[in-house]
Amino acid sequence: MPRTLFISHGAPTLVIDDTPAHDFLISLGQTQPRPRLIVMISAHNIQTHTTVGIAQQWREWHDFGGFAPELYEMQYRPEGDADFAQRLAQQLANAGLTIAVTDDSALDHGAWVPLKLMYPNADVPVITISLAQTMDVATHWALGERLAEILPDDVLLIGSGSITHNLRDAFSRMQTGNTKFEIEPYASEFIAATYSALDTYSKQDWEQWQNSLPHARRAHPTPEHFLPLLIARAAAGSLTHPQAAHQSISLGVLGMDVIAFDTKNKKETATD
Repeated sequence: MPRTLFISHGAPTLVIDDTPAHDFLISLGQTQPRPRLIVMISAHNIQTHTTVGIAQQWREWHDFGGFAPELYEMQYRPEGDADFAQRLAQQLANAGLTIAVTDDSALDHGAWVPLKLMYPNADVPVITISLAQTMDVATHWALGERLAEILPDDVLLIGSGSITHNLRDAFSRMQTGNTKFEIEPYASEFIAATYSALDTYSKQDWEQWQNSLPHARRAHPTPEHFLPLLIARAAAGSLTHPQAAHQSISLGVLGMDVIAFDTKNKKETATD
């Protein structure tokens, strides 16, 4: 079973901003066991079907606009592992999933920004897996379960999304020019309910998360940034304990949580 993380990747400026989340991801890369390989599932990688990236060399994709010029000069170019990726795609297909492959070498900011903080030398090979355009829980939960069966324990599986993701609320706060905001009650209530659900919800419960978690449709007007968390939860297995490895919030509405799924049921946390 792979080691599993969920990372709230925030805006592309995470890589240059002086924030608790920025600092935490740097320290995480320095202190956690070094993986042989990273399997990255980003909320910004959405394909018609679940798609495995088999590129042998990756390139950063500046899939954003209107930010500081230095962001567009940044590079992040880790190697891939085409042989491993091809085998993984075949194993997922053999397990009954609808799988495609691509040699497109672009890493979106949901992938390269957190990885650049954790492994700045780009010296850990990366494989990507996309979300499926259906956006349904069952498909993505099944992906997580199959990855738990297939991936070895020296692989790090990362679901990169956001525990809350209402960009309309975030942009309205950015336009005020303020730097500090009170946390919106809906965001804190949704985050708290999500942590509780991670310990108690079944697959069937998660299929109704948009109706059962408080403020879910405001916290996530669209589901793509939440699905990587559900894949990580499924991959970790029901006996694991989800830990808030890091908690902070940006603009009062964007949770920057990093959640680790501990297979040894430890309950240590480090929050900011």
